[in-house]
Amino acid sequence: MRIKKKLATTGVAALIGLTGTAVGAAVLPAAPASAEVLINYPGTAVKVGHTFTVGDWFQQWSGGSRWFSTTVYGPTGARVFRATGYAPSTHWAMWPIRATRPGGYQVRYETRRSDGRLISTTYSVRAYR
Repeated sequence: MRIKKKLATTGVAALIGLTGTAVGAAVLPAAPASAEVLINYPGTAVKVGHTFTVGDWFQQWSGGSRWFSTTVYGPTGARVFRATGYAPSTHWAMWPIRATRPGGYQVRYETRRSDGRLISTTYSVRAYR
């Protein structure tokens, strides 16, 4: 089951919904004309050799900035993935990240507010044997 999380210009909001066999949604109100780039929750653990998924999607009706940056750092601190650009409004942009060695992977999602300030959310994913 994947959990989607919403970033709004007012800060990190709450869970936007669940996918998989169960479907549900909870949306907290955001500021008028706020940018809402949804991000994919990568999970907390993955077996070495398997993948976890990172991704972004822009809610077309929300307005505001579509800019995003998704970066993944491996257990040694080296960057293993980076995608920067404008989040698509018609579909999720998803990328599988293979855990090649045991240890902690850091997933950092960033988006910009309309005033130019950066919103950043970081997740840790532990890779085990």
